[in-house]
Amino acid sequence: MKVTAIVVAYNSARDLPESLGSLTALPLHQIVVVDNSSTDESGEIARRYTPDVMSLPNPGFGAAINTAAGTAPDTDAYFLLNPDCRISGDSYAALTQALRDDPRLGMVGPAMRYPDGRYGISAGPEPSMAKEWLAALRIDHLVPRRLKNLLARSTLVRRRLRMVEYLAVGPSPQTRTVAWVSGFCMLVRTEAFRSVDGFDPGFFLYFEDVDICRRLRDAGWDVASVGTSVAEHKESTSTAAVGKRRLYRSGMLAYFVKHGTRRQRLSARALRRLPI
Repeated sequence: MKVTAIVVAYNSARDLPESLGSLTALPLHQIVVVDNSSTDESGEIARRYTPDVMSLPNPGFGAAINTAAGTAPDTDAYFLLNPDCRISGDSYAALTQALRDDPRLGMVGPAMRYPDGRYGISAGPEPSMAKEWLAALRIDHLVPRRLKNLLARSTLVRRRLRMVEYLAVGPSPQTRTVAWVSGFCMLVRTEAFRSVDGFDPGFFLYFEDVDICRRLRDAGWDVASVGTSVAEHKESTSTAAVGKRRLYRSGMLAYFVKHGTRRQRLSARALRRLPI
């Protein structure tokens, strides 16, 4: 399988050596880095690992991916990796094998592991405003981790309360169909990517991954989380200066305006105005 990797960098000079270093060890056809108007040495560092570096006036994550993909049409899949991530050869191979094994799969993603060993949310069910409000009010933090693990393992609970699927983090021997996988690390089949015209450039940052996965599913493709694949994610603070919470809630609102009900849109607008 011929795969082109795409990394979108924004003031990522500190993280790029690890992410690009991990990519250079993989059997990739090409590595393309998009420098989204960084003010540090991201571009210069990227050129140490690949000659394919382009600079854009920061049109947003999805729009940058679309531009990079347009320069690499002769490929079977695009491997999208955040600059603050790295992946091993075995985990990358598990993702590519999943696409080879199932022609219905349009997008796959790995489990997410933080440097301290904890696992984060890397896939999930259809977004809900109930989950967004619980997270914003930090009510989910009141639930003991042991109870969360029990709920996540209960098939009955997960079937009746889809929100519990967010608790199913970490590696597993299974590849499970999900509504979306996180854009921190994803492998998308080129045919599938083109069938939905790539990412919606109307999303600047956050929820563009959820949106493209929904449109892929609407177009007849499946989306899956590959439990035997794990990518490490440092969660860079590069968005802190421009307001991570504001960007997240703007993306959330854009998603529900596009795909949600009237009640969800009203709820999303109210949450966006919440000062916490």
